[in-house]
Amino acid sequence: MSLTRENIVVAVGAVVAIVLQVVVSPNVAIFSAQPNFLLAYVLAVAIANPLGAGPVLPFVLGLLADLLGTGPVGGMALLFVLVSFVASRAFAVLDNDTLFMPLAILVAASFAVETLYGALLIALGLPVGPVDAFFYRALPCALYDCVAGLVLYPLVARLVADGTQDRRPRAPRLR
Repeated sequence: MSLTRENIVVAVGAVVAIVLQVVVSPNVAIFSAQPNFLLAYVLAVAIANPLGAGPVLPFVLGLLADLLGTGPVGGMALLFVLVSFVASRAFAVLDNDTLFMPLAILVAASFAVETLYGALLIALGLPVGPVDAFFYRALPCALYDCVAGLVLYPLVARLVADGTQDRRPRAPRLR
């Protein structure tokens, strides 16, 4: 792995997302719903750089989310890796140079992760009912994640983007 500007920006952003998750997230919780800044950051990076997004960052941040939370260890790590892959490939296919597609993919992916995590909690036999898992955990947390992602995506896209995503027409060079 080479030490490039993009890798440094992604690593610093991951540290900022960890600090936000540890410090800010518990303090802005409404009932039992907390924003998952780690998920929002993973999705923002996967969508901002769809061809360069790998499985390491989602796995590490997902494992950290598991260790910071109260659920089973490994569940969020698996979901982060899967949804990061799917979101990056969906954006690579559906990109139409508007802000709508990345934000729609981010919203759908965060809702999918929170819903699948609630289903995982139910499947593992934890004391969570389907109504509690969906209406009191998955839906409010997904909305929180969407708000965090809507704030993080433009920042990450601006910082991570190299010259390849700049699609403005260039003026021809005249001698």
